[in-house]
Amino acid sequence: MVGLLLLANAGLVAWWVFGQATPGKAMSAPGLRAEWVAVERPWTDAMDLGNVVAQPLPAPAPKIDLKEGRASLDAAIETANQRVASNPLADVQCRLWGPLLQSDTTRVGDALEDWPGKKRRLERQVPIGFVVFLPQDIVSSGVGVEQLSDKGVKDMFYITTPGPLQGTISLGLFRDRTRANLQRDELLRRGVEGVEIRERLGPTRVFFELTGTTPQIDTLKAIYELNRRGELSPCESPPG
Repeated sequence: MVGLLLLANAGLVAWWVFGQATPGKAMSAPGLRAEWVAVERPWTDAMDLGNVVAQPLPAPAPKIDLKEGRASLDAAIETANQRVASNPLADVQCRLWGPLLQSDTTRVGDALEDWPGKKRRLERQVPIGFVVFLPQDIVSSGVGVEQLSDKGVKDMFYITTPGPLQGTISLGLFRDRTRANLQRDELLRRGVEGVEIRERLGPTRVFFELTGTTPQIDTLKAIYELNRRGELSPCESPPG
């Protein structure tokens, strides 16, 4: 009996040692089936997971903010308006209306009464031409009519009228500077030294100096068309 028990135990041990299933081979036993399960790995042993670097995602496209764009446009317009306001002379123009006879001054002044621009009344002597003359210091040094006549000068006379030209010798009166320059050159060719040219001033006339913005100047032009007296021209110098 003891021997049968030992023999049975030895059989169980032998079955346990030599009957175990190996990987990939099924174990066979009455009423029991088991298999080794192989786990598939997506990497190899040669790969180092520590060296795998994630690729950065592309930057998202900037969003268009219509409210912000409108605010920027409004700010730019406001800045431009401030610059114009800080420099009020940027759009100011100047016109000179004249010369006017005394009889025309009242009519033009009434026409400009409601004009919103800046007005200033001026009185000036109107140039009427040019005079070629020999200055007083040369005449005082002994150069007179006889000496000039000897050089072929014919159109000349002493100026005795009180004023800046008193005591000089006139060598010609001309309406434009070009003819006056030709006369001076001819006198120099004849040997007359020191000849000068000066503008001749006529009677006093009235002018209106008018300054305003572009729309105001446009209105001024319309007023001038209805009251054509003298000329409407740009000012010779910036308005003071």
